[in-house]
Amino acid sequence: MTKTDTSWNTEKLEQIAAVLREADQILVGIGGGFNQAAGVKELPLDKKLAGDQYWPFWMPYIKEQRLNKEVPELYKQLAELLKGKDYFIIDSNPDGFLYYSGLELARIYKAQGDMARVQCSKNCQNHSWIGKQFFSKVEEDPSFVPVCPHCGAPLVMNVYTGSKFCDEPYQEKNSAYFRFINGSARNKLAILELGVGYTMPELIRFPFEQIVMNHKQATLIRINTMHPLCVEENRSKAICAGVNIGEALPALAAHK
Repeated sequence: MTKTDTSWNTEKLEQIAAVLREADQILVGIGGGFNQAAGVKELPLDKKLAGDQYWPFWMPYIKEQRLNKEVPELYKQLAELLKGKDYFIIDSNPDGFLYYSGLELARIYKAQGDMARVQCSKNCQNHSWIGKQFFSKVEEDPSFVPVCPHCGAPLVMNVYTGSKFCDEPYQEKNSAYFRFINGSARNKLAILELGVGYTMPELIRFPFEQIVMNHKQATLIRINTMHPLCVEENRSKAICAGVNIGEALPALAAHK
């Protein structure tokens, strides 16, 4: 069994750049490794907080990563790489950097939620709200605990942390994601996976592998320092690079 080459060199850079240039469509998957490479602080989503501690803890993260329109350079480089292409992005990060990077909003699917929205902690109605009105009240009074107008349970960020996640705002983008995939059946499809690991592989990593298996003209480009390998069945249709995204993406943008 031949080991998959995960090295990073000029030859591989040119190989990936050629696949992206020749692709009719580009499907992009963004994981936590992308934000790590961009210098974005990791979100401690597993942290348990009492009702009056929740919003004072999370508001600085929301302001820095969702309401802040200053975009890390890596996001700008991704936008440059995709300029003029038929692309679609599925992102597991709930921040707002993609929205402010110059990419088209209709082509972005925030599959694990959005920090700018709030939902009932019990998800009693599978409904969420824009959080701006609640955020201003929390900033005025840190002890203020917004509650669900339907059941009175505390409101939390509309971000995936388990079975109570409200997916209602993202269903249309989920449908658009599958329309994009199904519409690529006769096209050359480049699947660019950036920093997607095994925290929740059933969201991006495993589906991307399956798409490559079933799609006659798909090529998987996996850039990941920790988990660059693909499944054995896809080795002939994959380019795997165990390189930091912060090194690879600027080089690819320069080789468009």
